[in-house]
Amino acid sequence: MGWLRRHLLHGGRYSARDRRDQLRRYVVRSDRLIAFLSEHGDPHVVRVQERMDHARGLLDHGWDRDDLLTVAAPVRAPWSSGKARDAGAPAPEYAERADELIGDLNAVALELRAVAEV
Repeated sequence: MGWLRRHLLHGGRYSARDRRDQLRRYVVRSDRLIAFLSEHGDPHVVRVQERMDHARGLLDHGWDRDDLLTVAAPVRAPWSSGKARDAGAPAPEYAERADELIGDLNAVALELRAVAEV
């Protein structure tokens, strides 16, 4: 359901079904990022794995507003941003693709943070 329609019909609130869908998409995107980072032996995969495990737990056991906000904190890459890399800052060779995957994950996280009502 689109943002405007949700606000007009439901006062901006997400239903439990909406939240479940968001959490599922979060887990799927986390899985993709974890697989990619694992493939490259990146040690920061542990942080993403912990957050994905938390999201899976919410799917299994339910959630409240604080749970959603905790899971939905943006994932930050441990290397320099694209602009800094363009200026010569060090980063792993896979940083560009990882940044794309992180962006995909953070897009779902933003949905989980938006109108943070259960």
